[in-house]
Amino acid sequence: MTPNYSLYSIPVYWVLALFPHAYAVQTVKNANNKKWNNANPRGLDTNAQYQKTCPTEVYARFERAEAAHKNLLENAPLFIGAVVVGNMMGLPADTMNNAAGAYLGLRVAYIFAYIGITRQKYSYLRSMIWAISTGVLFRLFWKAGNKLTAQG
Repeated sequence: MTPNYSLYSIPVYWVLALFPHAYAVQTVKNANNKKWNNANPRGLDTNAQYQKTCPTEVYARFERAEAAHKNLLENAPLFIGAVVVGNMMGLPADTMNNAAGAYLGLRVAYIFAYIGITRQKYSYLRSMIWAISTGVLFRLFWKAGNKLTAQG
């Protein structure tokens, strides 16, 4: 019998979601004499100051890293829900492990694409990775729904 590791993917995902933010902070600090406003990191004045003191390409990378971080946080409920519902419905461990692993792998690719892609024509790759990763989760919901329906 295959062990089910899918629930472990939830804290792994949470840590993964923090990496783009940590990268964004370090990017600004490196370009700003190691200064970071931790008292008001999301303030409009703070971001305006970073925009003034950082080179344009550095600030743009900071923005993309922060956007990747926010996207991972925004998608966390869907991921957590899919993992929990799939497990509650008793989907096979292989199904759960493969889906969780695929989703995490796709989200790693998404982070690199979001931060690294600077040209409009390549940005659609990032959107495609997002759509595929979301499809992985919808598939889990679908399988769980099928199992629930079959139970009557």
